[in-house]
Amino acid sequence: MFFDFFKLLSGMPELPEVEVVRCFLESHIVGKKILKISIVNEKLRYKIPSNLNLRLRNSIIAKILRRGKYLILLFKDSKFSLLIHLGMTGYFRLSDQIKEKKHDHIIFFLDRKVLIFNDIRKFGFVKIYHESEIFGSSHLINMGVEPLSKSFNLNYFNSFRKRTIDLKSLLMNQSFISGLGNIYCSEILHEARISPLRKTNSLNNLEIENIITSTKKILKKSISFGGTTIKNFIVSEEKIGYFKNKLKVYSRDKKKCLRCFKGVTIKKIKQCGRSTFFCAKCQK
Repeated sequence: MFFDFFKLLSGMPELPEVEVVRCFLESHIVGKKILKISIVNEKLRYKIPSNLNLRLRNSIIAKILRRGKYLILLFKDSKFSLLIHLGMTGYFRLSDQIKEKKHDHIIFFLDRKVLIFNDIRKFGFVKIYHESEIFGSSHLINMGVEPLSKSFNLNYFNSFRKRTIDLKSLLMNQSFISGLGNIYCSEILHEARISPLRKTNSLNNLEIENIITSTKKILKKSISFGGTTIKNFIVSEEKIGYFKNKLKVYSRDKKKCLRCFKGVTIKKIKQCGRSTFFCAKCQK
């Protein structure tokens, strides 16, 4: 049963998980100089650029940003930046010495440390861009608003309100709002007491405000708990993700609704080929 639960939760890290990784990297490698970059296995979703070492050697890591599910590394004395996506199984391992493991792809040699990117399924990627071009790249240019920003508000939501698509499909659309996936869309809508089947154009202002508030609440809470435990989500060499203990609907189909209790169970349906979990009684 334990194995099955973890298997059900396996999938791509969403905004909270990527933010946890960003915070980990920020606290450990910002200010460090890249002495050398070694490519162990160039095969990821996109071939790892062979000029990484040439362009970033002796550069100092200045800042680590997150945009949706992407990580961005900026450097003090380089015109280049890195764009990183973890895919489904990508993670960073920080060590005092090289201890190579199967599926290691890149080794960053830092001051007294080595940072290694490992990705078993090879769905992640590392790309290099000129600093003036990275935010205009095909990966980032059409991304929607950050859900934890002030820009995610009633006026912004209302600009999409006339659409006739299901609410969950809108929340999953990265050009509307960046970083949300299956887990958090289900949890947010349960928190907001709104059905994932509702059409966007049926929502009133109060319901929209509730969705926005619930989005920020759930994401902040998940980040504070280290994200949701996903089968392959690893920060450094430790699996974390205590927010799995706080999930109210995701992967809880046929179990009692933790809000309704009496005889009401969580339903699982398919929307756009993805699983959705909700309570038909308290989510209207």
